[in-house]
Amino acid sequence: MGAAGFEREKRLPAHVGPLLESPMRRVAVCLFALTILITLLPCATARPAMEDFFRPAEDTAGELGADRHYPRGRLFPFSFFSVHGRAAMERLEAEGATLAGPQYRGTDDRVLAEARQHGLKVIYTVMAAPSSEAVRSGELSDEEIARAVRERLAPVMDDDSIAWWYVRPEELRYWRPAEMRYLEVAARTIRQTDPKGRPVWMYDPNHRNERALRETARHLDIVGKGMYTNYAGMKNSRVWCRWSIEQQVRAIAAANPDAIPIAVPEMFQQPDAEDIVLIDSWVRHDVYAALVAGARGVVVFSAARRRNFTAHEAYMQAYLDVHRELCGEMNLGQVFLFGQRRGDLEVHVTDGPQSVKMVYPSGSVRESIEYPSVSFLNAAYGSERYVILVNSAEEPVEAMVVGLPYGRVMVADVLEGARPFVAPEGEFPVELAPLGVKVYRIYNGTGGS
Repeated sequence: MGAAGFEREKRLPAHVGPLLESPMRRVAVCLFALTILITLLPCATARPAMEDFFRPAEDTAGELGADRHYPRGRLFPFSFFSVHGRAAMERLEAEGATLAGPQYRGTDDRVLAEARQHGLKVIYTVMAAPSSEAVRSGELSDEEIARAVRERLAPVMDDDSIAWWYVRPEELRYWRPAEMRYLEVAARTIRQTDPKGRPVWMYDPNHRNERALRETARHLDIVGKGMYTNYAGMKNSRVWCRWSIEQQVRAIAAANPDAIPIAVPEMFQQPDAEDIVLIDSWVRHDVYAALVAGARGVVVFSAARRRNFTAHEAYMQAYLDVHRELCGEMNLGQVFLFGQRRGDLEVHVTDGPQSVKMVYPSGSVRESIEYPSVSFLNAAYGSERYVILVNSAEEPVEAMVVGLPYGRVMVADVLEGARPFVAPEGEFPVELAPLGVKVYRIYNGTGGS
């Protein structure tokens, strides 16, 4: 035996060596191994069965009323600050809106009457102090705060047109004990006084992070900080919307798991002339990015007409278009409120930026945070699936949605209204414009919906 043969016999088990003594036997062994590999391959790439993938989601809305707003009812909360005048109310009514406010300028009672005439419910302001200075100075006792709350609520307590309570002054500072005491007493007294159990909200400012929001969230039923992307210097880092909602979600988880997060997007700053055409994409991106990140409602700041804000109408129409998608015939708000989030799908970016960066000033340090360019929601709603994708990059992105079962899986582009197509290989491609949003409804084409 030559040296090469000796080395081969040393390396291989005794029962394998003879099998490789001739070329024909080596070919036979290779074919046998290939057969085994082909046999095992489907196991390695196994996909869920159709019946498992389209297993109906539990109806988490339960006994929530159809004519009340979340979290007390099924209606998706979409509102505007400062809805003033009959014309504004009539427009919201014509657009199918169901909620208005909060208000400023002490107009809640007048707006409450107007809203009732147009079938709208309101977010009603409770100011339990003669001035903001009185709160900040700590001069009010707990008894005085509680008495002011009860006096404010007494005339409107039984009015079903009120959906939420809104505490003022807003932006109370979490590091000032007097201000947190005011918030705690005011919120507690509202809950003790209101037999209908309507939720309490106070606005937190743009820059607050999880740590700050924990301190106010512990006293609130609704957590919503400013998400004013352009105003905050994040015009070209709009993934900041995702960051903003994540701060709220984490603060709620740590301090008050029964509360809900909402998005408070921007409508008050005039863009540069060349950016007017971007308003539609800004608005849709910001709202959907927030909802995919976990927001359970939208309150836009604000519907007030401001000096030198000529983009008011463009913004208003863009928000009303998104409102129609969430609360109109498409009713996508129900997916965000009651859809069951599942983790059996993946989105792979195949062309375009894989990630986006956001630079956030944290004290004296500018913190750089990197996110995937595409965020997505994979939710079961009824017997269907919804996949909602948001591109936070300022460049086009191509991606592949993978993990669907093999078979006649139908995919419908909800926003475009295009004809449904089949994804027979368990995946389908997606093209997302800069800051683009796609909503897909996926259903069983073998006899499902």
